[in-house]
Amino acid sequence: MPSIIDRYLIREIGLTLLATALVLLAIVMSHRLASYLSDVANGLLARDAIFALLSLQAIEVLILLIPLAFLLSIMLALGRLYRDHEMAALAACGYGPLSTYRAALLLAAPLALITAGLSLFLSPATMELQFELLAKARKEAEVSMFMPGTFREVMEGRYVIHVGTLDQQELHDVFIQSRELDGDISITTGKHGRQEIDAHDLRHIVLEHGYRYRGTPGQGDYEILNFERAAVRIDTSAPQKSWKHRETLPTQQLFGSNDPINVAELHMRLNSPFQVLVIALWAPLLARSRPREGRYGRIVAALLIYAINFNLVGIGESWLSHSIVSSKLGLWWVHGLFLLFGAGLLLHYYSTSRGIHLLKHALHRSAT
Repeated sequence: MPSIIDRYLIREIGLTLLATALVLLAIVMSHRLASYLSDVANGLLARDAIFALLSLQAIEVLILLIPLAFLLSIMLALGRLYRDHEMAALAACGYGPLSTYRAALLLAAPLALITAGLSLFLSPATMELQFELLAKARKEAEVSMFMPGTFREVMEGRYVIHVGTLDQQELHDVFIQSRELDGDISITTGKHGRQEIDAHDLRHIVLEHGYRYRGTPGQGDYEILNFERAAVRIDTSAPQKSWKHRETLPTQQLFGSNDPINVAELHMRLNSPFQVLVIALWAPLLARSRPREGRYGRIVAALLIYAINFNLVGIGESWLSHSIVSSKLGLWWVHGLFLLFGAGLLLHYYSTSRGIHLLKHALHRSAT
């Protein structure tokens, strides 16, 4: 049964964790929102799908942010307690820095279980829904990209397109002005048209029964071409997919797979829960500040350590995907390194505390 002090520390860290996670989630999702709005403006995504996509991606983002939010919550909450001398008062009552591990682990254990549930079971299902929603929004954007009676620039202003009327997926009275690489201007018109996506996921407008005029403004030597069918590319590049097929695979299927890609995905799903537990072992001592020490120095140090962890995980995933390391080693070497780091902090604290205690004892004996 947790003591009153344990419950107090869990509440302080937990409330800070909730606030930190919400702030980090809002920052990341606002960036995703800006990216989706850009896709909508370029006609690559239907605007009705934005908030559904954000909701699905929030789960994936939250899984990645929980370890960082947990680290920051320990550093902020315990750092405040040290700064306000509350930890000194607790130490006088026999509740020293090592005792904070109990509160951190009592919070880390359920948090790791929640993260594991999100990562192993909920995330693959939401990624599958996200893939289907992206495909549907991409298809809807084929029709909603052009509004009848308005001019629209595409390909970074290279093309100006006007559609007279829109009948479901059929375009009528299409006008396209384009700037050629040699400086000429071409005008393409068609009675009917439609949007198509080729094998490389690039979008074209296919016109039927129209004319094409090409020449230099101010000169009269225009070329006139009558065509039955013509295609105009209106995408600068294929849209970048924000999903990977392996992320939609059920976790049970990953456990029985020998494919390096699937092995890497399984270890990445297990990474965040284990990160939470490992952080609970080294963050409490790192948050221990001395009197008159700077307020944010240890937070910056913790963020640098987390950045090293994050990059090592990325390197480990790449090694797993390319079979450079075995599936048995996986990402465990990264967690092992930071377990050793936590053990080093403990040994340093214990040796320093014991040395100070022996020095005080010697001074006391010499004085007497």
